[in-house]
Amino acid sequence: MLKGLFGGPKTFLAQEDEAWHVSVWAWLVEHLGGLKPVLEASLVTPTTTFFPSTGSQGHDRALEVFEQVKALSGLDHWPCELVAQPERPDPVVSRFMVLQNQEGALPLGTFGPDGNAVVVTYDPGLLQDPLGLVATLAHELAHYLLSSIPVPPPGGEEMEEFATDVAVAYMGFGVFGAATSWRFKAHGDAFSQGWQTSGAGYLRQRDWAFALATFLALRGEDAKLVKPWLEPALGEEVEKALRSITRRPELLDPVREADARALAIAEA
Repeated sequence: MLKGLFGGPKTFLAQEDEAWHVSVWAWLVEHLGGLKPVLEASLVTPTTTFFPSTGSQGHDRALEVFEQVKALSGLDHWPCELVAQPERPDPVVSRFMVLQNQEGALPLGTFGPDGNAVVVTYDPGLLQDPLGLVATLAHELAHYLLSSIPVPPPGGEEMEEFATDVAVAYMGFGVFGAATSWRFKAHGDAFSQGWQTSGAGYLRQRDWAFALATFLALRGEDAKLVKPWLEPALGEEVEKALRSITRRPELLDPVREADARALAIAEA
């Protein structure tokens, strides 16, 4: 067994970060019906198996994907309206070398009440980015799911967005969250060249790798199921995270204990 600096088992993330991740999984499992939803969830991948197209375009296509994400999340009967945000202005690109960073731009999506309705909004530009569209809709629907839990997540309300990302993995959409957490794209023509970086969600890539690995570990599944859909380096990170977790089965004991509590409450 690999050892850490002071002789203990080597961790994938910092020890306190792993402890937070595990506590969020335990919080989800305890309040959302035990481990059964995790074990029965689909490991959703960007394929026509999960997202068949009817040839619809524009907002109709967004509505179609939204309903597919809702159904795969087990939220198909939860009332919710999808609304397109205003179009984003195109970024200004000079004729010279530039660096464009989209961080801090308008949100890709939002979730919240609007009168008596629950509304999710999305950036229409995501229609050209199917991975980003699914990741965004899954994140906003995860907010909806977490709104049913009466107590704040581990770390308090300031950690809500991060816990929502973990919930995306819990719902089976970790491949999308991980794949869109950081992307780098070069662009250029006869007059200019540059690079564009973008990231969605709140967790860092290594945190996404750990969240996705936790989902796999709880289900007894292999990293090879997700690696075809991730950049090679990120796929390797998921594999490393899964190995780290399986070397320390006691790490997920709080999740299993939360499952026992959820079952006891259900049987009471």
